[in-house]
Amino acid sequence: MTTPYPGCPAHAPGTITGHATGGFHTAYAHLRREHPVYHDRELGLWVVSRHRDIDEVLRDRHRIFTPAHSYDPVQPTDPEAARIYTGVQDVPVAASTDPPVHTRYRDALTAVWPTSALQLAPWHTHIEKRAQEAAKAFAARPTRSGELTADFARPLTARIMSDLIGVAPDNEPCVIDGSAGMADLLWSFQPPAEQQRCAQAVLDLWNHCSHLVGRRRSEPRDDLTTAWIDHRDEHGAALTDAEIASTLMEVLTTNAETLGLLIVTGLRHLLTGDGYRRLAQHPQEAPAAVEETLRMDPPLIGWIRTTTRPVTLAGTDLPAGSRLLLLMHAAAHDEDHGVRDTLTFDHRRRDTPPTLAFGAGVHYCPGAQYTRLVAQHALTALTQALPDLTLTVETPASRPLNLILRRPMALEVAW
Repeated sequence: MTTPYPGCPAHAPGTITGHATGGFHTAYAHLRREHPVYHDRELGLWVVSRHRDIDEVLRDRHRIFTPAHSYDPVQPTDPEAARIYTGVQDVPVAASTDPPVHTRYRDALTAVWPTSALQLAPWHTHIEKRAQEAAKAFAARPTRSGELTADFARPLTARIMSDLIGVAPDNEPCVIDGSAGMADLLWSFQPPAEQQRCAQAVLDLWNHCSHLVGRRRSEPRDDLTTAWIDHRDEHGAALTDAEIASTLMEVLTTNAETLGLLIVTGLRHLLTGDGYRRLAQHPQEAPAAVEETLRMDPPLIGWIRTTTRPVTLAGTDLPAGSRLLLLMHAAAHDEDHGVRDTLTFDHRRRDTPPTLAFGAGVHYCPGAQYTRLVAQHALTALTQALPDLTLTVETPASRPLNLILRRPMALEVAW
């Protein structure tokens, strides 16, 4: 028997967009219990909330649930924004393809990108150095105050990735703006003028990536862009310039939108309890703090899949061509999978289950270990540089609600 719940998203079309605010835990629990799969007629999406169902979709090996339309806008696109966006070449990326195309892209990506702790070892010192530099610069602010997203996490993650890719420091704003523009254009709801602005930012980033590939062909360097240009598969085939530019776009935008958010979300939880001071005294606990953040509040709160044929999921019949919104954040708090006290942040817990924060199956994020390492160094560097940091003001950032990404928070701190 269905239990009434005021404001249930299953009976209030479009309201699930509010889950980007982070305050949807009661609604999540109700959906998992009463409406694990439902159709939101306003969004045109089937919403999936239970861990086991989302895990089934992500691990699909029969091409029933394709990622092919993951990068299609969820909002009706303004004609002028669509015209601008057509300047971005329609080249697939690893996250939006099925095997065997996905296999080719992923093999090229992982041949260059480090996916294990062993492969990351040569980068360890550089990442640690950049984190310490960023923390010391933040601590040296004359006002003895600052905002953690804009003044620490975002510049740090952009700087490290730019070092690896080969992006010049003066082009980092293009990466940040283009990444935000892509997320807002594809997975949020905005008026025409904002859609046009976002589309232009994405086009600017695409052009930058394309030009970077061209420059590296004539001026090779010791960076990932050059490595992807030099890469050959087992048959001796190389990626095209457009494919390399598309790979750069995927890596840069994912890093810019999720890694800084992971760092700031972790700091928020640490600062609102006694975790920050404890971490300052026990820096070896940084990996556990990152894992607890991924468990409780992953940056990626949703993802998109599309059915390729009729299928039944959680007892619900889905037609072919159904777009699914996978509520990753709801899955993270599933009582049948997670910890008992899912809303308590405790980086010393010992019962943390495997996370879906990086996906699952063949599309498991190849940057998972890199993300963890950068976040660990960021938390360690800041707690060591400013052990007495305090949170003074917390406000939502001026970004539209997004179906896929948690809304960033502006965290004002002082010391």
